[in-house]
Amino acid sequence: MKSLQQFLLMIVITQLAMAGPSSGQNLLERRVTLNLNRTTLGSALQQLEKTAEIKFSYNSRMLPLKFTVSLNAQNEPLATVLDKLLLPNKISYKQVSNRIVLRSQPEVINAAEPAPEGPKYATVVDDRSLVGKVSGDNGEGLPGVNIVIKGSQRGAVTNADGSYSLLVPEGSQTVVFSSVGYISQEIVVATDRTALDVTLKVDEKALEEVVVVGYGTQKKVNLTGSVSTVNVDNMQSRQVSNSLAALQGQVTGLRISQGTGMPGRESVSLTLRGASSWGTNTSPLVLVDGVVGSLDVLPMSDIESISVLKDAASASIYGARAANGVILVTTKQGKKGKPTLTYNMSLRTQSPTGVPNQIWNSGQYMELFNKAVARNAVSAVPFPQALIDKYTDPNRNKDQFPDYNWADAVWKSAPMQEHNVGVNGGSDAFKYNISAGMIDQKGVLLGHRYKRFNGLANLSTTINKYITVGTNVSYMKGNSLSPYYENQNFVLMTMTQSPLVKPYLPDGSGRYTDKAVPTGVGGSQNNRNPFWIANETYRDYDDWQANVQGWLDVNFLQTEKMGLKWSSKYASRFAEQFRNIYHYGADAFYYLPENEYTAGGANVYQKGTPFGPEALGVNQGNFRTLLNTFYSSLNWNWNPGRHDIALMVGYSQEEQKYRWLGGTRNVFPVKNMYELDGMGPLNQTTTGGLTEWAFQSLFGRATYALASKYLLEANFRYDGTSRIYKDSRWGFFPSASAGWRISEEAFIRDGASWIDNLKLRASYGLLGNANIGEYRVGNTNLGEYPWQDTYVATTYAFNEALGQGVQQTAFRNRGLKWEKTTIADIGLDFNLKSDLIYGTIDWYNKVTTGILAGAIIPASAGMSAPVINYGTLRNYGLELELGHKGKFGQVEYGINGQVSVNRNKVIKFPAPAYSDRIIMEGLPYRDYYLYEYTGLFKSEEELKAVVTPGNPQLGDIKFKDQNNDGKIDGDDRIRVKGAYPGFIYSFGGNVRWKNFDLALFFQGVQGQKVRTFFFGEDPFSQGSSPHPKFLDAYDPVTNPDSEVPAIYGWGYAPMTGGTAQNSTYFLKDASYLRLKNVQIGYTIPTSVTKKVGINHLKVFVTGDNILTFTKYPDLDPERAGDGWHAQYPQLKVYSVGLNLRF
Repeated sequence: MKSLQQFLLMIVITQLAMAGPSSGQNLLERRVTLNLNRTTLGSALQQLEKTAEIKFSYNSRMLPLKFTVSLNAQNEPLATVLDKLLLPNKISYKQVSNRIVLRSQPEVINAAEPAPEGPKYATVVDDRSLVGKVSGDNGEGLPGVNIVIKGSQRGAVTNADGSYSLLVPEGSQTVVFSSVGYISQEIVVATDRTALDVTLKVDEKALEEVVVVGYGTQKKVNLTGSVSTVNVDNMQSRQVSNSLAALQGQVTGLRISQGTGMPGRESVSLTLRGASSWGTNTSPLVLVDGVVGSLDVLPMSDIESISVLKDAASASIYGARAANGVILVTTKQGKKGKPTLTYNMSLRTQSPTGVPNQIWNSGQYMELFNKAVARNAVSAVPFPQALIDKYTDPNRNKDQFPDYNWADAVWKSAPMQEHNVGVNGGSDAFKYNISAGMIDQKGVLLGHRYKRFNGLANLSTTINKYITVGTNVSYMKGNSLSPYYENQNFVLMTMTQSPLVKPYLPDGSGRYTDKAVPTGVGGSQNNRNPFWIANETYRDYDDWQANVQGWLDVNFLQTEKMGLKWSSKYASRFAEQFRNIYHYGADAFYYLPENEYTAGGANVYQKGTPFGPEALGVNQGNFRTLLNTFYSSLNWNWNPGRHDIALMVGYSQEEQKYRWLGGTRNVFPVKNMYELDGMGPLNQTTTGGLTEWAFQSLFGRATYALASKYLLEANFRYDGTSRIYKDSRWGFFPSASAGWRISEEAFIRDGASWIDNLKLRASYGLLGNANIGEYRVGNTNLGEYPWQDTYVATTYAFNEALGQGVQQTAFRNRGLKWEKTTIADIGLDFNLKSDLIYGTIDWYNKVTTGILAGAIIPASAGMSAPVINYGTLRNYGLELELGHKGKFGQVEYGINGQVSVNRNKVIKFPAPAYSDRIIMEGLPYRDYYLYEYTGLFKSEEELKAVVTPGNPQLGDIKFKDQNNDGKIDGDDRIRVKGAYPGFIYSFGGNVRWKNFDLALFFQGVQGQKVRTFFFGEDPFSQGSSPHPKFLDAYDPVTNPDSEVPAIYGWGYAPMTGGTAQNSTYFLKDASYLRLKNVQIGYTIPTSVTKKVGINHLKVFVTGDNILTFTKYPDLDPERAGDGWHAQYPQLKVYSVGLNLRF
């Protein structure tokens, strides 16, 4: 392996600049023998395709396919045969790539000839002659271009050198220039214009759109698997720092959830077509340029394409890594042409999409607290009335007796900026794409910040007509800074503050405040000052990542009909993180002097409990990952006329090592000492370890297409991994698929020519899940080798003397095997009337067997149960994607939408599991299992009717006695839908008029429910201020009709006990529809920009997450966590920026 690395690196570094030309055969020179006697033109074309081994491309609506023709050709050139067959029927032809493109010739009125009498021609009055030449983007004239006056039947066709002459009616007219394989143009011709030259650009996408698939590419029309391609341009309009987040709503069946809006630590999770396992990582495999990577730190400006492999036919070539789907990402490569310099910039302002809604009025806070104490709904001393009077006095000193809004103080709008610069270009021999970028993001929450730098260099050299070598190198350096208590813990500490205090003492000393009121005087608080946490502690994470790839392509054979190519790549991915965590326990003081709380007390600020219990100290850790990947493949393709055959076989090898080392030292003598050597060996700990795994694989693919109409494909992968015991570590993962392009059938081309594309496809295959090393039993990770026995040090008494030894802690199972997933998929792709309506429909059935589960053993075994292959889970669903494109005058527009429905069912599970979630065969995995809330207790009779845990009072919540046994217990829980969305969806549109453009993108989830309790829902949790709804709380005397529970505090059993917390009262509808992105742009006319040497300049404004429709109360429904309001929300972002190209 080492010699191979050196060889590839030598090739990459040398980058020799040599090239050789290549050319293809002219199809029109082929010799043809064919005899036809009174057959239809359509049948004649089909027979000619077979005889000459060619392919025609034409619009059947525009050709007289039912005309009767005869032909006698004996060993004649194809061009001569076509002249005989087509020209009498006014059909022109032209070779484009490896096809013959046919077009009808419109009636041409020649200005030099008088119009004949009769009804066939209109009389020419006041017409003028428009002449010119139509050329391709290479400057050569284009023959056979159709030229039509829009809205009429009048037109012309260019001759052999691209010249034309067209009679144009008086007045301003729109002339349309079109040709198969080129982008059509509509040009308004003014009244006095008589000459017009036009250049048509090749529509490479229309001619031969290709899609990135496993270890190669395929023509989109020939795909038989379920593969979604992402519109990268739409993604790039999203002004976010994480490219994974920008992928949200772009792919049917792919659900993306952003765990937090914390800068640099967004914790984005992905699920494709439902989770296929439990206890293991169920995220899709992400490959960047063919190697395991991540989109988290890859700038969107560096991305060329993204393909998502969703079924077994497309993903089985990745075998044991593909059970959860595969996302293929390619970065931009160099293109032939002069250097193009680009610069993209955006300046952004961020704010939270939603923050907890709490009462920040001190008088209301204390009065509600005292009400809770009065009804024994919180165990604490009430606030003294004298103190309440001081806080509610309108003439009070509001610095000393504030109504402090901690949310406004801690949550702030924050700036963010991103800059990316790149250069792209090359020649036949050498191509390059080099870019660099940076992000600087401040957090909307106090004390958070993130910076990142990215670099990319993709180079390739053509040594000769056979050999091309290249290298892809990327680098990332990031820094994340946050308080010691970060993310939700920091939000929690903000929520647990009361409005009675400010962050610092009112005496101007800068000392931090502790609790509002001393213990025993009033209130119930246990909080930490967020300003102390943000200013005096930190978590400083430095991240580095380097990816180096060297690749080699050898084209042994490349002719019109056959190709043979060998490709190899070696890649090393190095990632390292260094963590430096600094903390200490600080002194803090009660907010008011002692005499404000106690009569006769001193006029001094008493010290409260020091913030802690963290001692002054440092925690440091270093985490390193090295992943080496090598793969090599041999590709052969053969195209004998109507047949397309391709074979590919390959070998792959991966090995990863992960090492960590950490240490902690506490009780430093003084503050501001940030290194471990600041203290002696007292109170120190160390930790460290190493894990490693490896894969070896063989893979292959075979495809066959008959006339691009009947399609077959087969894939396989044979995987072996060190994660499984040697007797079971090898697995074979095959798939097969077929497709039928119905639109290529004669009955469609002749009778329903408005159907441009209609393809039916089906696939079935087997995939594997190699992530068994990530399976967790309780809180225990099984490690990279879950089949190995584990031991811990222990002691045992022998003859009254303790002896040292080891003890086995768990049974292990050397018979563990792959989790296996079979997927059946049926899909339909369609395009009607040139994008008038286009889309895709997919139905799938995904069944995972052998899911890891803990075996059931008697407690007397004395060890943890072994993990076995036992569980079975089924996911099934439907995906629909629709789009439409159109044009009105100078206005071009497009709309699209998608919806995905997924259901799951547990087929096999060791034993039913009951808690607030239920796991049972025949039901969805972990459905809600809750008590049904039916209202509030509002009479003594209701309280006595059913025995309810916690001894509730009037104003507490009540539940339905499902079995009518007179008591509420575990038998009264019911299954409640909502653990999974009913469906997820997105839709959007874009409009372009002249130099202006507008794009909108909406994304939503329907039917998702989450529970909201603890902080933010339960009042006075650790002293936290209640939700404003409790100002309208039930009171049997003053507010008996309210449906808001009576005020209570944390620890009050009827509302915070297990029965209440596990009830539908706290279950909220988290469905939402969100305007994810809107962008308005203006492209400066090139007539202006070229004067200063700029080829393209676009300015834009965007908004992300700016509008949300939901019933979910107060917070961000997209970030709704089960049970918590204390979440770092997603971000609402407004941006201004520009795209510049020289």
